[in-house]
Amino acid sequence: MQILHSFAQLSTLPCPVHWAMGFFDGVHLGHSKVIESASAPGALRGVLTFHPHPLAILKPGNEPKLLTPSPDFKAELLHKLNVDVLLVLPFTAELAAMSPQRFIDTLCASCRVAGISVGSNWHFGKGGCGNADFLIKTAARSGFCARVNELLQLGDETVCSSRIRELLTEGNITLTNEMLGRPFTICGTVEHGQKLARTLGFPTANISLPPSAALPKAGVYEVQCCHGGRLLHGIANIGLRPTIDEKIKTPRLEAHFLHTHENLYGQQLHIQLLRFIRPEQRFENISILKKQIEQDIAGLTSYQR
Repeated sequence: MQILHSFAQLSTLPCPVHWAMGFFDGVHLGHSKVIESASAPGALRGVLTFHPHPLAILKPGNEPKLLTPSPDFKAELLHKLNVDVLLVLPFTAELAAMSPQRFIDTLCASCRVAGISVGSNWHFGKGGCGNADFLIKTAARSGFCARVNELLQLGDETVCSSRIRELLTEGNITLTNEMLGRPFTICGTVEHGQKLARTLGFPTANISLPPSAALPKAGVYEVQCCHGGRLLHGIANIGLRPTIDEKIKTPRLEAHFLHTHENLYGQQLHIQLLRFIRPEQRFENISILKKQIEQDIAGLTSYQR
């Protein structure tokens, strides 16, 4: 997959492109539907998206927490959907001021556009006045295909990033993962911690959680992680570690993987959340905490003694 960052770079593309347009936070099943519809004979499949979130520029402080705060992980997910070219436009005040017509004209002048696919709720251009109806009319005049995808339904639920964020805060990992079409994943580099868990017999991989990330309900989760060709399985606490005395408390993920003694410091991990076990809680002392961790591990669905 080729990754580009400006309209000017599109001149290097050898073929027409059918673009899927959107922010695609989380790359959930609804996004997959839009991207899969970006298909035309002889055309590349492209995704046109932005960084940072538009509200970070338009209404700073009002932007949503992100399901995929790591641009690299987001690109990895898009690559798995057979995307040929990813255009990540820097979202600036200048781009925000561009009218919908000028935006489409600029895209068409930069490369051969075979089509544009969007979700039915997609808005673009100055003031968000570009919508599906505008796109259909513009496509007819400009000679490319426009595909508007209705929002995907999962039972009685509409699949969308905002609903997935709500489910995360509720600790509903089951429905979160169903809407994503994959386990919710937290990415980060393993850091040195206090090594307290190691003295308890449960060494952990500690990962700081970025302020921009959408976080699940604080608590203990069943998790897995692919590392070095192996699938590691274990538990993770996500939250503020209320039993531990610390001067500064920041959200962290602390994962204990079973049946492994690998040195993970400095390693980039993609930790997948499989199941919510219990809320985070404060224990009277470390001994009680240790007993609870033993119970958490004993209850894992694939735990082997």
